[in-house]
Amino acid sequence: MPGRAWITAAVFLGVVFPVSAADLSAEALRLMRYWYGTIWSQDFSPETDGDVTVDLTCDRQPDRVFAWRDGVNPEGDYFQVALISTRPGSPDQGWEKLPGAGSGLRPLTLNIGTREQYALCDNRQEPYGSGYRTTVVPIPAGARERFGLPAACINWLRIDDGMCDAIHVGYDPAKGMFVLDRN
Repeated sequence: MPGRAWITAAVFLGVVFPVSAADLSAEALRLMRYWYGTIWSQDFSPETDGDVTVDLTCDRQPDRVFAWRDGVNPEGDYFQVALISTRPGSPDQGWEKLPGAGSGLRPLTLNIGTREQYALCDNRQEPYGSGYRTTVVPIPAGARERFGLPAACINWLRIDDGMCDAIHVGYDPAKGMFVLDRN
């Protein structure tokens, strides 16, 4: 039957069908489990950590963002941001994809307790990681101009450690990379 052969060929060739906003949540969790393993959920709590839906990639499509303090990384203290988009960039821009997945994951790791410009302060508030707040805020016009972001970029993330400055995280679709700013 010609229709069946075409469907089989399409699956074999790795044709990816678009992901709807309704399916973004399930695919986001699938990508998170693959990229970070199941252990990330031990540090992540929807009540205290960032789990937001926002158009961060400036394509007028909802993206899913997870942000949390990583307490299981043996290499040091980090704050993780995972951007999941239904229209991801290419792997050479840092996007991770799974075979057959319509979405992609772009990771960002911020240091905690170092003297780097975009490091967060070490807030040890209990429960672990609860001192950090991730919210969505409008991008100021001056920052949009400074980073050369298009008018479609409306919002970015504000990560506040409750002790020092807040870090703002946006995404430059032309360069396929995160932009960071401190207030």
